[in-house]
Amino acid sequence: MRISRALLISSLPVSSQIELTLSRCVAAGCLAAAPWLIACIFVLIAGASGKHWMYTLAPFTLAGAIFQYRLNGLLTGPSAVLGLYQDQNILYARLGNGQTMAVNACRSSRISSKVVLLKLQPTASILASYPVVLLSGTRVAGNVSEDQFRRLRMWLRLGRAQQSFE
Repeated sequence: MRISRALLISSLPVSSQIELTLSRCVAAGCLAAAPWLIACIFVLIAGASGKHWMYTLAPFTLAGAIFQYRLNGLLTGPSAVLGLYQDQNILYARLGNGQTMAVNACRSSRISSKVVLLKLQPTASILASYPVVLLSGTRVAGNVSEDQFRRLRMWLRLGRAQQSFE
């Protein structure tokens, strides 16, 4: 017997509201900084192999890694996402500058059992986006509670039929 997504979503109990508060997490910061660190290593290797002008890009890639580590690991800065909550099937993000805004998860967001990589787009703007790394696990201390993490994952997966992913 197959149950439709809309029926499943409408049958979720009211108590399953999502109220996620992020905490500082070294692992989340390292995961967010990893692409920039890989780019930095590539630039250094390319510079060492004769393309000396590539060394000029190393400070920029290192600055990008530090920025992402501070944003997602230390949760510092005005655009750091400090919390997520869902109200009436709309996802809201609480930012480091005290602002709360309605957001949509972009299609480039990735969801797995222990890690969620979100790119949040404000519903009122197409210019800004907010990257969020959510970790939940027993081996590595995560930055969110496991129960709320599971609820968010379920809402993101099942709510795709009703939420517009842009």
